Amino acid sequence: MHKSSIYLPDELKRSVSSLATRSGRSEADLIRQAIERLVALSDSGPAPAPLEAEPPLPYRAPALVGVGVGPGDPGLVTLRARATLRTANRVLVIATDLRSVGRAEMVVRSVAPGANVQRVAFAIGADPALRHASLVALADAVTGAVDAGELVAVAVLGDPTQWTIFPDLADRVADARPWLTIVAEPGITSYQAAAAAAVAPLGHPGSALVVVDNVGELRRHLESNGCSVVLYKASTDASEVKAVAAHHDRRDAVVAELSGLPGQRLVPLADTDDGPISYLATVVFPAIRPRRDGEAR
Repeated sequence: MHKSSIYLPDELKRSVSSLATRSGRSEADLIRQAIERLVALSDSGPAPAPLEAEPPLPYRAPALVGVGVGPGDPGLVTLRARATLRTANRVLVIATDLRSVGRAEMVVRSVAPGANVQRVAFAIGADPALRHASLVALADAVTGAVDAGELVAVAVLGDPTQWTIFPDLADRVADARPWLTIVAEPGITSYQAAAAAAVAPLGHPGSALVVVDNVGELRRHLESNGCSVVLYKASTDASEVKAVAAHHDRRDAVVAELSGLPGQRLVPLADTDDGPISYLATVVFPAIRPRRDGEAR
């Protein structure tokens, strides 16, 4: 009998033992995480609701999982992504400054208070040599952990397959450890959250959804009449985007800043002040409903 579960009912002991086997973690670690979560929730507000059962994960340690944590609102994290963060032996979060808590880490700590979070320095800038060196260091951290039998989660904003480092990381780790299970848990992107908040359609039958990260591509794709175009994770000047929108008579665009956070700002592009649009802002040009014969735009 395990001392860590000596006071638990037999059925709960079996459940804890099964979860420990699936996750590769000790029963004591799982019990500690549950207690930490209860304490964290009780310290932050009213008495917590009973803990809900986590959905079973289709993978077990060792494995690498890219976890999308959405644009910033913990309520937009999927149940399975949350379960992965809580089950993982190690949750890696990217940091440009190891002294500060990034947005992805804030979400992780909210939905998985007991997670073993590790910040990893990463050069996000345009220097390809620095970025490559960061990727190599991150891959080394992952391979070292999975070689020790760990389930490693890499938490990223939005969806791990869209404009994140995870695909490059997955390729590098797969080359080094071809036997390793590597999967991704999808997440809601900031442009999906922005479109939902603005009730702006991202598509109609027969139209395309295009996501770009620079004004040149934006200009090219707005040529497609009716196409929904998203300017995503781009740092540019609002006046330049407004000029492109006016040229193509697309004055229906909305700009979202701090999506999913308490200070979220959602305004028409035309009402946005000229000047730089922040890096994590999103500009959504909604899909245009196909016109019927004789119908004005």
